[in-house]
Formats: sequence, structure tokens, C-alpha cells
Amino acid sequence: MIGRVVGKYKILDQIAEGGMGLVYRAEHVVLGSPAAVKVLLPQFTRDAVVVDRFFQEAKAASAIRHAGIVEVFDYGRLPSGQAFIAMELLRGEDLAGFAARHGKLAPSLAAQIAMQMLSALDAAHMAGVIHRDLKPDNIYLVRDAGAPGAIRVKILDFGIAKLIGDPLGARRGSRPKTKGGSILGTPTYMAPEQCRGGALLDARADLYAVGCILFELLTGRPPFVGGGDGEIMAMHIYEPPPRLSNLDRNLPSNSTPCSPSSSPRSPTIGSHRPLTPSPPSSAPGSSR
Repeated sequence: MIGRVVGKYKILDQIAEGGMGLVYRAEHVVLGSPAAVKVLLPQFTRDAVVVDRFFQEAKAASAIRHAGIVEVFDYGRLPSGQAFIAMELLRGEDLAGFAARHGKLAPSLAAQIAMQMLSALDAAHMAGVIHRDLKPDNIYLVRDAGAPGAIRVKILDFGIAKLIGDPLGARRGSRPKTKGGSILGTPTYMAPEQCRGGALLDARADLYAVGCILFELLTGRPPFVGGGDGEIMAMHIYEPPPRLSNLDRNLPSNSTPCSPSSSPRSPTIGSHRPLTPSPPSSAPGSSR
């Protein structure tokens, strides 16, 4: 792939490898502007469901205009049939790696990260896009002098996002087909109604995931830890979320950032208390 032109971008070198694709550093053939190009591996190109979800990532992200959402420039297929997405090249690290290096974060820094996530998600939800798989691996931190504390939070990987109605820039009938009741997402951060496999998901599922992430940033562990995915999903559904002070006495004793977005005994979405962390008292430092 090195040296080849993909869409309007020339591939310079490989920067990452995943289970389903490769990511390359590239530059625009005319402007010379940098980009990241994600290419789906050949064996997955023949799977229509995988390709639909791959292109879903591009369509969902391009429907949103916000500094906290990774920008998509182009997508399509190579002459070989392999699917690709050209997107913003980010320099930084994911939130999972950042948290692993720093351990429990100061409340001011954790709140600032959460506030930026919520701002980006507000734009996504206004555009009719629900992420459905928010987790520290899908949150990227980059240096940005114009952002609070010089850290810009970027939300990635909209591969299983749900499009509500006609989001900006998307056409009716372009949603990926999934069977009702299928489980999509990462159990550690899934809302109760998502754990049930129900189709009636709305923006509150993303807010619940942000609460789980914030809980982990503050305490060093997710709100529910179990022996397997099934056990963790059952805990989201049936058990009340633990309080922050249960794990750290220095944190508020009467609060938890992950409030249930649905009733454990009802398959429909019920009452919801949105996550609204207080503004940080001081600006956080940069990631490095």
C-alpha cells in the first residue's frame, strides 16, 4: 500500500493495525494536508454486514460538525474492492492509555474530559446519531492550545452508531440492517436497556456510558466488574450503581456519575437523570 493513492490521498506509511483493518498515514495529493486512511482487510470486504458498519462509521461521523468528533474526509472502495475511510490524523493517545499511565484522575481533569465528551455527544445527538459504543478506547486526547487545559477530546469509531431519522448529510434507507434484539456495544459501559438488546435506544444510552467512563476515571475501575459479559450486563440491569465514596473516601458520598437510564423491571426506557458534572475548579494539564 505504501506509495499508492487511495481516493485523493497518497499512502506514506503504516501507523496502526487492528483485527479488521490497517491504518496508514497519508497526505492529500494536491494540498499535502495530512490524513489517516483506514483500510478494511480483504477477508472482511466480502462480509456485507462488516462493510455496512465500516461505512456507517464514515456516514455517522460526517453527519456531525464538532471539534470533538473525528473529521471524515472521504470513503469508498479500492480497485481491489477493499473499503477505506480517509479521516483526520490525530496525534495523541486514547483515554484508556492515558488513564492507565496516570491512574485515578483528579476530579477537575476527569470532569473536563467528561464535559468535552458531552459537548461532542450533544452535537451528535442533534444530528440524529447515537454512538452506542462509547469506551475509553474510543476516546482520543490530542494537544490543542485552544481547548480547555490544552487537551482536546475526540470521539472515534462510529461503526455501530444508530442513525435516528435522517441525520444531516445522510439519506433515508442508508442505515445498516441489524436484527432487533441484537447486542451491540461493550458490556462494561452499556446502559441497562442496551444490555437487554432492546431496539428502543436513544441518546440516554450514550450519557450512561459517559457516566461509566467518568466513574472509572475517578475511581480507577468501572462501576461493575464481573466474571463475564453476561454477568456484567445483568449487574447493569438489576443492581444500583455503586457510589463513588465506596471506592474512594475523598469523593462525594452521595453521588454516582452513572444513573440508570431505564428501569430494571421494564424493557422500555424510563426515568433518567442526565450526567451533569460540575465545571472544574482549575484547568487540567496536558496529556504529556
